[in-house]
Amino acid sequence: MSRYRLNWYELEESDSGDWLVKFPLGDTYSKFIDQAFPEFSHIGWRPSSKGVCYTYIKGASSQKIKRLRDFLDLLKQILVLRLNKNLEAYFEDELDQCFALDFNLEDPETYTGAGSLEYQAKYNEDRKSADKLAELLATVCSLHPNLRNVDHITAVPGNPGKSFHLPDILVKKMGKHLERDVGLNLGKTKKTPQLKNLSFADKVKALKGVYSLGEDVQDQTILLIDDLYQSGTTMWTLAKFLKENGAESVYGLACVKSWRDSDNI
Repeated sequence: MSRYRLNWYELEESDSGDWLVKFPLGDTYSKFIDQAFPEFSHIGWRPSSKGVCYTYIKGASSQKIKRLRDFLDLLKQILVLRLNKNLEAYFEDELDQCFALDFNLEDPETYTGAGSLEYQAKYNEDRKSADKLAELLATVCSLHPNLRNVDHITAVPGNPGKSFHLPDILVKKMGKHLERDVGLNLGKTKKTPQLKNLSFADKVKALKGVYSLGEDVQDQTILLIDDLYQSGTTMWTLAKFLKENGAESVYGLACVKSWRDSDNI
């Protein structure tokens, strides 16, 4: 499975004062907890059944438990995006974590809330829809400890000379919501074709060597923002490029994920 959201979790205080944390898809979400809260002391993640895992957190303050609960509630709302079977031939762990607000469609004819906002903002250049998307993306960042503390928030670059590029607009608006500097001297050296009509091998080939970086990102953490995550080729290629240039961690956050990896439907 390459995309999913947290369906449930348990977070309960035991008689000893330790906190039981339990959830499904433990191989993924346990890593998220450890990365987001390295200060937590716990007994180690223990398997339960059918991918469920649990642990007991020791000595955590009520404030830190609240932060953990907020984070788990966030993971119930957003999609986790991982390598799909097509990309596994070309990538490994270049993208440390990747998320989307939601799918773009509920079914072939019905947009999700985020999907409708993305469509209106992208194709109708609707300012209010872009404002709302930026607010939602900023909220995810504020509730996710790793995303909140990145060194750079930047847009996945558009083709050179493109007059309207939604990710650029979203990043600027996110900076205002988060009250921080955003952007990175990151771009494309040449125009690339629409990837949705290409095979996965051709997608990878089309993106090879097209990115440029005009500043030092050695040991830096970077969050990439895009409007649509389709096959994942662009996000993973860009993460690989940034790590080849010294970035320590690269995260991804998209407005929406297409139902299939090959197109928008």
